[in-house]
Amino acid sequence: MMRPRFIALLPVRDEGDIIRQCLVHALTWADMIFLYDTGSVDNTYETVLEMAKEDDRIRPIGSEPTYYNENRVRGLLFNAAREIMRDGDWFLRMDADEFHHIRPQEFVARRVKSGEGVVYHQYYDFQLTRSEAEALTDDGAVELEREKPVADRRRHYTLSVYAEPRMCRYRSSMRWPVEVSFPFNAGLVAKERIPIRHYPHRDPRQLDRRCRLRAIMMADKANRSNWTRPDAHHWSQGDWRKFVVDDDAAGQSYWEPGTELLKVRQTNHLATGAKRQLQRAMYALGLPYLLDKTRAQWTADAAPLPIAPET
Repeated sequence: MMRPRFIALLPVRDEGDIIRQCLVHALTWADMIFLYDTGSVDNTYETVLEMAKEDDRIRPIGSEPTYYNENRVRGLLFNAAREIMRDGDWFLRMDADEFHHIRPQEFVARRVKSGEGVVYHQYYDFQLTRSEAEALTDDGAVELEREKPVADRRRHYTLSVYAEPRMCRYRSSMRWPVEVSFPFNAGLVAKERIPIRHYPHRDPRQLDRRCRLRAIMMADKANRSNWTRPDAHHWSQGDWRKFVVDDDAAGQSYWEPGTELLKVRQTNHLATGAKRQLQRAMYALGLPYLLDKTRAQWTADAAPLPIAPET
């Protein structure tokens, strides 16, 4: 029996300060990385292409100025990757600012129980503190710091309650059309959540760029419709300074690279009681395979929506 492979689906845009570190880390566990660039204006995609020449596990599938839309961009990556996936493989949604604290293979072997097929993430959100931001007021200081590993740059983190599906066991009948942000009937949700170190706020220049890009995305009506309260969503915050935290802010922990993170067992991602038992029975009986036949498939017109390139 062939071992399951672990295949990453990675959308990127303007991640030049971290993309090399991201890919080097992902290649410690990924059998393949399918990557789509949504219009970087820095050196992100050039770095990707350079690394792809050195390691054919990196599979760039294109770079076009497009709106980031969860359904269209990640669905595009999934439907490209499924050409090489086999039943029982695992695919992983990831972003360039995410570093798996436990190798997914190890996590599945030790923490995923029989019958479970979907794993949610446990974010450890690393912060940019006020004193760190004040020390990075000019481009020279930023460039000098970016030569260091991101784990050495940002050490303070908070535990996130929010969770979404990040890993899924593949079956050839599953469908991920443009109408959904994850495949239908993906699998029984695992009780354990995979720990991920998340570095969305790395320095003032990167954070300012992040906020401006997300403001562009939130100006799109179709993208805003993904949220019930878009004006209250953090993507709508245009001022990067709002994401900088006080050095003594409550709820922060400090991590020394090479040591353990705080262990947490959150269960807010799980159905409870009878509903979970019903889900377990449904997957054990193979009902998702039958339901898959009723679902729409990915179509050629489901590609990401183009936007005007930046000038």
